[in-house]
Amino acid sequence: MEPSLSLQEVGKSIADFGFLVMAAACYLVFSAALFLFFMKWFMRIINGIIDRQQNILDEILSLEREQTKMLEKMI
Repeated sequence: MEPSLSLQEVGKSIADFGFLVMAAACYLVFSAALFLFFMKWFMRIINGIIDRQQNILDEILSLEREQTKMLEKMI
């Protein structure tokens, strides 16, 4: 009776599986890093839009208050 797998085949299988595990781990780490990078980038863009909108609304509010004061002086 001969063994079904020789030592070289077993070693090659273990080496291939190890490489597969390392490649999968690198892929997962790289994917997670890219996901976090793009989420932070997207959040920065959205926060910039919100901040600019808030500044515009503050300016409109101050102009409205000035107009109200001018109208009160007229009356």
